[in-house]
Amino acid sequence: MTHWPAIVAPCLGLALALASPGLPAIADPLPAGLVELNQGNSTYRTDLLRFSDDQSWLIDGVETLFTDLYFLNLSSLAAPKELRLEDLQPVAFSQPSADRLSASFFGANLVFSLDSVLLGGAPNSYRAARHETVTLTNTGSDWLDVSLFKYIDYDLQFDGALTNNTAFFAGNTLTQTDPSGAQATLSVDQTPTAVQISPYGPLLAQLYNVPATGLQNTPGPLVDADTTAAVQFDRSLAPGESVVFKFVMEVQRQATAKAVPEPGTTFAVGIVAAGLALLRRRS
Repeated sequence: MTHWPAIVAPCLGLALALASPGLPAIADPLPAGLVELNQGNSTYRTDLLRFSDDQSWLIDGVETLFTDLYFLNLSSLAAPKELRLEDLQPVAFSQPSADRLSASFFGANLVFSLDSVLLGGAPNSYRAARHETVTLTNTGSDWLDVSLFKYIDYDLQFDGALTNNTAFFAGNTLTQTDPSGAQATLSVDQTPTAVQISPYGPLLAQLYNVPATGLQNTPGPLVDADTTAAVQFDRSLAPGESVVFKFVMEVQRQATAKAVPEPGTTFAVGIVAAGLALLRRRS
């Protein structure tokens, strides 16, 4: 089982003053690096702003996730703009309990708000869930066309391999399985504009690179691969209008074989824009 070091959040000093009137300054410091949620048999660690190969979702000590991220494409009367959360200013952050957090970010007349809850299972159940609510609000005086992308890369290491998974999207749910009987899902309460399932590497690079492009609609099934997936939602927001997306991620193991510990090695598999190295855990 992986043991994580304690996280120390440095003080950010004075609260951020945002240009948009009516938006509060940040109340609590946004932690540098990874944020950790814990409940029951589950530990989830994530960098809210950017790609990190240290992101993880351990369930009964077994690794189940490599990366999940949000991306945004915006366009208004001005030129189209591609944004990531690291391009936005923090508005608010809170972690009222060990199993939940809330964060908001602002930029280009858009507020992105995230509420994340971890639902751990009973010990040795090899089952857990995460609920995330994303709210997009247009704070400007013009209509704003927004594309929201949710990227996810499950690594179901219950059988100790990463390249033998199968994934498909149907009924607003992504389902991924491995030969051990493990299953991971990503469900959303709205029908995506497009869904792309592909082997690891190109899809993440596509989302990080400019110019902003839509997904190829390839919902699978993709068989015997190191699978990744992204869903795209296109919305037009009037001034002051908001749209809410609800995502549910679940992992369970249906077999009774013993869990395989997380591998300890990584290697680089590619470089995307701004010199990002895509790192991958391997057996």
